Amino acid sequence: MSNSCKRIEAKLERLARAAGISANSPPQAESKPTETALTPEQQAMEARVLSSALFEATKIEEPPKATAFELNKSAVVAILGYHDFRERGGSPMIIAAPKFREQMQAIKDSGIPVIPLSDVLSWRKGQKNIPEECIVITMDDGWEGVYTHAYPVLKEFGFPFTAYLYKKYVNIGGRSLSWDQIREMMKNGCEIGSHSVSHESLRLKKGRKEEEHQLWVLGELKDSREYLEKNLGITCTSFAYPFGIFDESTSEMALQVGYETLVTVNNQKVTWDTPMGKMGRYIIHGESDTNFKLATSFRGHSDIASSRLLVTDAKDEQGKLLVELTPPPEKLITERMPLIQANLKGLNEIIAESVKMRIGGLGIVPAQYDPATMTVSYQVPYKLRREDCAVTVIFKRSADQQEEAVNWHFKVDLAAAYQPVKAP
Repeated sequence: MSNSCKRIEAKLERLARAAGISANSPPQAESKPTETALTPEQQAMEARVLSSALFEATKIEEPPKATAFELNKSAVVAILGYHDFRERGGSPMIIAAPKFREQMQAIKDSGIPVIPLSDVLSWRKGQKNIPEECIVITMDDGWEGVYTHAYPVLKEFGFPFTAYLYKKYVNIGGRSLSWDQIREMMKNGCEIGSHSVSHESLRLKKGRKEEEHQLWVLGELKDSREYLEKNLGITCTSFAYPFGIFDESTSEMALQVGYETLVTVNNQKVTWDTPMGKMGRYIIHGESDTNFKLATSFRGHSDIASSRLLVTDAKDEQGKLLVELTPPPEKLITERMPLIQANLKGLNEIIAESVKMRIGGLGIVPAQYDPATMTVSYQVPYKLRREDCAVTVIFKRSADQQEEAVNWHFKVDLAAAYQPVKAP
């Protein structure tokens, strides 16, 4: 070994002795710190934590399945069309205020739902369902009588409606609706539609060449829509043809301008197959109930004005119900194939052959009437697809008396049918 190596080794030996270790001794393992013993209380706490659910595997629960949306394409809509209102009538376009209230009361008593026109549009777009049989109420022209006589009744009954306005007869004084009146009605169920600029027939050329006439029609459609949208801050999607007069060209142009529903005066109900540019209306004339009866007659059911309606909570002198209904009115049930019954024993006497039952969407059904118990029954043979079920039972107490009817609605909890069945 060289002298330099010996000197390095000697130096390392001195450093090792100074540190208290030998250069030739193997390295010692690092000693572990001594843990302090747990107290009995700490031991009990540790046991509780270890036995808790904190250390169990997390259970992933399946999210509930969304209720399947079933679009009902069998609904039928009757659109009523009114014009002006006064305390007394006097012409086919003016409805006496008492007559209007009488008609609205008949609708209210019948239980037939009144819906806004916008719901019909949403239904036709496949976005929502509407009642199986329902009514839409519209008012043409913008007469002040709508605000003075019709609006209070509609607000009282909670009926939505659509007012069709034409540009030249808005807020001009006299018997025209003001902007303030229109805005107030809009806060209480009134939707606004366009009725053109001038209210002239859209097919009347007045010496205009075809191209000039088409430009004029375009202005009648477009300018009136923009005028209402600007002043009322709305999107105007519905148009009523003046006098109900139109042709295919006008209908197509109106749809291109941006209207989505266009109403006529042709006494036809609206169904799933009705073209959006040719939606029928029943125009109500003066004191005549003819069109009102046609409009409120659904699928073989007599119109609501021809049968005397018995309210569902009618009672005798002792306070007992005259008619007991199953399912009860407005009851929410989970059974989609329910037994529907009406016990008429409180009426004392019924002509068995006169008893009929009508169910919304099904029409007259083969219900069974038991004279012994005075109960009419119908077991629904397949699952109901609608959340709202309307039932009407029609009967006569004697041959020489008018038909009577009791109408009620119950609800079907469609979502319950899609919930998983819990294990016992």
